[in-house]
Amino acid sequence: MRAAKVLALAVVCALAAIGSSLVQASDTPSLFGFIQPSQAESAQNAASGQSDDASDVPSAPDPGHADGAQGSTLPAFVARPHALTQSDSEPSEPPGDDAEAPPSDTAAPAAASTTTGSVSDKPDAASAATTPAKSSKKPPVSIKVKIKVEPIPGLTAPKKPTWPTFVGAKQLFGEAKKPAPMEARSIGSYSRGCLAGGVPLPIDGPAWQEMRLSRNRNWGNPVLIALIERFAKDAQKLDGWPGLLVGDIAQPRGGPMVTGHASHQIGLDADFWLTPMPKKRLTRKERETLNATSMLDDTGLKVDSKVFTSKQVALIKRAASYPEVERIFVHPAIKKALCERAGTDRAWLGKVRPWYGHYYHFHMRIKCPPGSTGCTPQVPPTGDDGCGKEVTQWLAKVIPAKGPPAPRPPGPPRAPSPPIMLSDLPKACQAVLASGPDPIKIPTAALMTRVQVKKALAKAAAVNMALYKASTAGAAKGSPTELAKSPALRPHMHKSATADPK
Repeated sequence: MRAAKVLALAVVCALAAIGSSLVQASDTPSLFGFIQPSQAESAQNAASGQSDDASDVPSAPDPGHADGAQGSTLPAFVARPHALTQSDSEPSEPPGDDAEAPPSDTAAPAAASTTTGSVSDKPDAASAATTPAKSSKKPPVSIKVKIKVEPIPGLTAPKKPTWPTFVGAKQLFGEAKKPAPMEARSIGSYSRGCLAGGVPLPIDGPAWQEMRLSRNRNWGNPVLIALIERFAKDAQKLDGWPGLLVGDIAQPRGGPMVTGHASHQIGLDADFWLTPMPKKRLTRKERETLNATSMLDDTGLKVDSKVFTSKQVALIKRAASYPEVERIFVHPAIKKALCERAGTDRAWLGKVRPWYGHYYHFHMRIKCPPGSTGCTPQVPPTGDDGCGKEVTQWLAKVIPAKGPPAPRPPGPPRAPSPPIMLSDLPKACQAVLASGPDPIKIPTAALMTRVQVKKALAKAAAVNMALYKASTAGAAKGSPTELAKSPALRPHMHKSATADPK
């Protein structure tokens, strides 16, 4: 009898062992594996004095103890932590709780109010590192969610400042397509004046071709136009120069230009390319698109001897040799090269002055013609060749910057420079505009004085400054009271942010 009981107990134990192994091999969690950790946790809580009420809070295993990690594996039916991931159609990073909504004037309302993401049942990196992986035949579930993002008061970007518009002199003179049918004369100064009775340089000549015809800037004082034709023929005949490529001279009635030069206003300035004229006649399209050759090397502080040769030196010297010519403007590196290659004849170097730009062309300026009433002359050059300290100082000014220019730091709005108004030019320039069968209408707004323009800009600057201060006041002060007004931040504000009623 006793032997029979022992045999039956052995059979029951064997069957229990077989059943346990079958259960653990399947996807169903093991009953023993679930009960044992629970009993161990209860015993540990009892030893530490904790109540059983806290035993249902899952705790991550200690990553520093491998044995403890294996012994406290969570059951398969316990929900894993969900990771918030962004769908492929959204930006690479989801906005945080404190993200600002885009300004209403630059973003659509829907984009400003919600952000779309998805919830996946895949474990995140932290849970994957601390929880052993289990195979699962079910595909991951992805649920799209929308998170509402509201703007934060006081932290919006300041609005772009607005400034008044003026009818400047350049708009009026830029409208003129024909010269003023008046007696030829240059009125005012090289950078504040106009031209009456201007004549055009023919776009083609025996020793020149006019470039950039669409600008309509091949007009000048008759004295200058005659000198350009003479200069082109002399350089071709006496110096072996193939011919001149002529750049800007002046507009039909002179005056400020819409783009480009500050001078060239009275028909006494002209630009000449340092690129030799090709043997063929250029088409109108080629005259618009052909690029001039820079005379500088890669450093921007020296000439390239392959392109700046003795031919260019002779051409500039020829231009400076005429008594009518008062100044020649070139890049400082070209001025230095001229000083080094001038030889013993250096009298003409005093007319050649270094200036910004002018690395692919040179600028020739003549004196006010004799008897030209109203033309304001410049102070004549001193006679010094300018090859000493002046060249060194100019080269220091034009050192090429490395990399892109640094962006302007954020700050209060800066008022633009006032434009050149008709009131800034000699009174006779109004008659130049209004003359002839093709007069330029002068609106009342174009007659504003410089004082009125500055007052208008000052008033706009005060308004823009007030808007700037209002838009940045919240960010500057960091006022908890202002921030607490935002529904997006209200749940996250600490109680101490509210003023104590006491």
